[in-house]
Amino acid sequence: MPAVTAPAQQPTTLTAKPALLSGDARLTMLQAIDFQFADVQKRRRSLIRAAWALRRHGVICLRAAASQDTVDAIQTEINGLLSEIQSGDHGRLETLAYLNLPEQRVLKGYNHFRDADRPVINYRVARPDGRSGSDAGMIDIFHPERLSDSLRSGITACLQEDLIRRLLWISSLNHMVVKCRNLYLNYGVKDTRSYHCDGRSLKFKSFVYLTDVRHLDDGPYCFVPGSQRRRRLWWRSARYNKHNNLGPFEFSQLADEQALPLFANAGDMVISCQRGAHCGHPQAATAQRAALVNMYQR
Repeated sequence: MPAVTAPAQQPTTLTAKPALLSGDARLTMLQAIDFQFADVQKRRRSLIRAAWALRRHGVICLRAAASQDTVDAIQTEINGLLSEIQSGDHGRLETLAYLNLPEQRVLKGYNHFRDADRPVINYRVARPDGRSGSDAGMIDIFHPERLSDSLRSGITACLQEDLIRRLLWISSLNHMVVKCRNLYLNYGVKDTRSYHCDGRSLKFKSFVYLTDVRHLDDGPYCFVPGSQRRRRLWWRSARYNKHNNLGPFEFSQLADEQALPLFANAGDMVISCQRGAHCGHPQAATAQRAALVNMYQR
């Protein structure tokens, strides 16, 4: 028999990831971006300091933005919703939301999810072509505030939109509006997207953690401080991506850069400029993370 030739392997595109800040360096960075939500809410000086820290570093953390009672109430309702999905009896939910289950896709494409006339419960699944960055294992609920009156009340209390719009105005000198609300539920998500930006237009996201995220295994949000202001850093990746068949918004060349993992307690809020390099850290198989997310745009 003729010898069987093994199929040629596709060349691996090399990307340079940043190191994660740790120890004293991480604590020093945190001191520059950490604020108590109550101070920002009550004291104009604290609001301005937080806004300018966001402008400079691209990311801030507001501690205790939501009460534990509010977080617990949302978590209880989410658990009931997930139990209903897992039961297989979807009659009630199908009158409230579009269900994009792993084996039953009703809608496709981010724009359709964002503009849907009711909530979309979207299970992210592995990409058919095997590419990485699928976030398989994540449940992404669009417009969760429309699922019930009680969820609407709790989500409104958590997201603090009036105050955050004021903060973003001071930081960016632009009026920002909420374009989409999401609820991210991550369960052992390992195939996370690498460092990227959400396009080059001016956007911000606020994340209110509903679970504690205290270790790398929990899958913290990671951000390269100051990267939203550094055009050369962006163009270095853009040129590399163009010649190596990578997406246009990947931050693929971050050698010698450092990223900050945002550890937080349930109820803390992270705000970041989405022009900056960011990603979700891969989780351990048994880890869980839940977060309410707002997208602000002009």
